[in-house]
Order: sequence, then C-alpha cells, then structure tokens
Amino acid sequence: MIRFLALMMLMAQPLYADSVGDADQGAMVYAQSCARCHRDVALLDLTQVTPEDLTLFLTSHRTRSDQDRADLVAYLLPTPIMPDLTE
Repeated sequence: MIRFLALMMLMAQPLYADSVGDADQGAMVYAQSCARCHRDVALLDLTQVTPEDLTLFLTSHRTRSDQDRADLVAYLLPTPIMPDLTE
C-alpha cells in the first residue's frame, strides 16, 4: 500500500522541469514589486491556487522574468514537507 501511495504521488508531479524558486528572493520581489498594490501577503487568499496556476497568472501580471515568477511562487506557495513513507 505504501508503495502504491508513493507511486501515485510521483505520478501527480508535472512531467516538465519547473524553474526552482528561492522563497527569500521571492519575498524581496514581492516587497519591491507587488506589495504596493497587494499589501500584506497574509491578506491574499491562496488556498485554492496551484503553483501552475500562479505561474500562469504571473506570466501576464507584471513580472520581469521567469526567475522572478519562480521565486514568487516559492514564496507565496511554499512546498509542504512530504511525509516519510518508508516507516
């Protein structure tokens, strides 16, 4: 059963390589470019947003580069820690 769950989690991952973002850099980008309109990040409702959706949105929403988008995604949607399935 554990192997099945691990396989299903792997299959849920995208088949393309995303840019790896830096959450600390994303915080700086947010402070410099986003906060003047969107204010405090805690006020954003990102509960139903996927990294893919946010990346697509940021592509057309005043981001300067692919790296800025990846950094913002890493900052706004931190990756949850995966449980250890080997136990």
